[in-house]
Amino acid sequence: MKPLTDPKVDFAFKHVFGREQNKPLLISLLDAVLQPEAGQKIESLDLLNPFNDSEALDDKLSILDIKARDESGRQFNVEMQMLAYGAFRPRALYYWARLHQGQLRKGKDFRVLRPTIAVCFVDTPLFPELPDYHLIFELRERRFQTLFTDQMALHILELPKFTKAAEQLATPLDRWLFFLRHARDLDMDALPGPLDVPEVRLALGGLVMISQSKRDRELYESRQKMQRDVYTALAEAKDRGVEEGLRQGIEKGIEKGIERGRSEGLQAHIEYLQKLMRREEMPGEQLQRLSFPELEALAARLQSELSAKLSGGE
Repeated sequence: MKPLTDPKVDFAFKHVFGREQNKPLLISLLDAVLQPEAGQKIESLDLLNPFNDSEALDDKLSILDIKARDESGRQFNVEMQMLAYGAFRPRALYYWARLHQGQLRKGKDFRVLRPTIAVCFVDTPLFPELPDYHLIFELRERRFQTLFTDQMALHILELPKFTKAAEQLATPLDRWLFFLRHARDLDMDALPGPLDVPEVRLALGGLVMISQSKRDRELYESRQKMQRDVYTALAEAKDRGVEEGLRQGIEKGIEKGIERGRSEGLQAHIEYLQKLMRREEMPGEQLQRLSFPELEALAARLQSELSAKLSGGE
């Protein structure tokens, strides 16, 4: 049986990882991303915004993220974004900051703050120039790489860069990234060995639940359609931007060509006036360094002097 549901759609992602009964899946996913030392794995989580299917009824591009807190007080903001558009980076930082500052209540001081960690799965490469699919951003000194504080960490996992085949999966993170990329096509009755583990089976079961529930399927398809519409709109806007950029570039190129032609014409005119007046000629290299307004002023001055000489009978 195949779930035929894509966990990259944020409704499906939160349906699987953001439900109270599925907290072990979220713990497994976070541990796979954080890769903690032995004995430092997450023991328990409190969901701060458990899954609520009514969230997906809004036609706007709302954020179906998952907020959680572990037994040590660390906070997590986990989200799936198929469309990492231009404002994604400042937006991710903004929501990290909101969650972090929300720890402080009246009468408490900064010593109560615990680390806040953002985990963002994206289906659009944010950093195509970097080869790694798991990028970790922290607050460090630029030259010496000294960590300023462990209060902030932002994990970006770029799914298109993860290209391992099922037989190549070697770590829990490999397993989850493969699941997120290919879950809709996995057959629960014939799972590859590395994926035939209880947590993946439970996650696939959550996707199957969506496909078998009429209401959940409608919400999923509505959310999927909205994301496709946004993707199409962004792509069309990008295409229009490219076309407009090309048009402006051509116009600017023509303008620059015209300006250059006018400058060269003025230079030749100035050289002619200097010869006519038997003046010491300004070197061509010096003329070329003059701006167009400076050339205009020089030509006007020489023309005025020549006119004065001619009117005076010289």
